[in-house]
Amino acid sequence: MGSTVAIVVTAVAVILGFLILRQVNDSGDGGSATPGGSTTTSVDPAGTTTSIALNTTTTTLPLVKTGTLVQVANASGVSGVAKQMTTALEAEGFEMATATNATVSPNLDVSKVIYNGTDTAALAVANSVATVLGGIAVEQSAAAPPVDGGAFAPGSGVILLLGNDLAGKTIAQINGAATTGTTAPPTTQPAVTAVPTTVAP
Repeated sequence: MGSTVAIVVTAVAVILGFLILRQVNDSGDGGSATPGGSTTTSVDPAGTTTSIALNTTTTTLPLVKTGTLVQVANASGVSGVAKQMTTALEAEGFEMATATNATVSPNLDVSKVIYNGTDTAALAVANSVATVLGGIAVEQSAAAPPVDGGAFAPGSGVILLLGNDLAGKTIAQINGAATTGTTAPPTTQPAVTAVPTTVAP
């Protein structure tokens, strides 16, 4: 009697195990979802292949505006634009250092952000500045950044080299927003060949 009960219990356990495994195999049909991918492939025992489209999502990283100071260096031929951009970025929530002049020659046609590779917060802040300014380039700085004094300002690991493309523009204008007409267009200084001049930051 006891052996008969043991056999029945064992048989029921085997049948339940088989059904559970079969259910798992039916729900997991051999395909796999690839993170970030667009399709997954399932192969059934009959030899047919089915492709299923997957939804892809884009993740936008939050802007990092603190952790290191941002300095704007005027690398354009327009006076006063580094101070204007410093005020604009400060209004966006960035912690700013005093504006300065770049020492690049000739002036930059295209603005870019450089960062100090030894400052752990600098890359994230540099990428955030670049994003706010329409996605301009970000590069790690050489040992001596091309600014007056040849060094990052105290507490600063990020420098915006403000070129002719963004000089005198508001952040709204840079990002294509409608302008109100209250900001006068920038005027470039005439070239002086006899005596070199320095523009205001």
